[in-house]
Amino acid sequence: MVRFLRLIFATAFIFVCFNLGVSYAETAEEFYKHAKKLDNINAFAATCHSAHETGFWTSVLWKTAKNGAGIKADKNWLKAKKPAVKKSSKEEVGGKTVSRVSYFRSYSSLTDFLNDYRRKITNDYPLAAKHSDTMWGYFSSLQKGRNGSWATTSRYFEYMADKAVRLAPKLLGKDWRAQLLKEYKKAKARGLLSAKEINIIEKRFAAAGIPRK
Repeated sequence: MVRFLRLIFATAFIFVCFNLGVSYAETAEEFYKHAKKLDNINAFAATCHSAHETGFWTSVLWKTAKNGAGIKADKNWLKAKKPAVKKSSKEEVGGKTVSRVSYFRSYSSLTDFLNDYRRKITNDYPLAAKHSDTMWGYFSSLQKGRNGSWATTSRYFEYMADKAVRLAPKLLGKDWRAQLLKEYKKAKARGLLSAKEINIIEKRFAAAGIPRK
């Protein structure tokens, strides 16, 4: 009976943790730990980026292909016969959400993905690489790549801001509020943020009790 009750309690605990969003915590920490080893990316921003693209690492693309950012397989990738998977995805076109079938890059591991992700940021999003010392500038720069925006929705920066405030307490430690504010001031001083992006950040800060001074 005691063993049975323990099993019931453990099952209930796992269920509660999952519904509270605790289930992704170890994955976020693992991703962040590995991302910090690479240059030209902001490890925290990259973790937020991946959390959004994969639904906190629960997506089919992550589970089957270790693709942590929805990176598509272009003609050169396919021509080189590198691993790829075919999958439908939602994208915003002309203000409307449509479903498109595309080929996405497939990776053997988290490390394999991160190395390619770093190369893509360096080559296609040089502004993000240049300002990788500020998560907010990094987020904004994902919409200003050599070949256009990474974002498939006009609300992309909002989603990044939400993930940043949500993951910061877990990944950045007790001074997470100060870190978010410091990098915000840095990005703002460099003129990297639009008025709309500044407004989004200010609203998230207010909700999280982060002073702007």
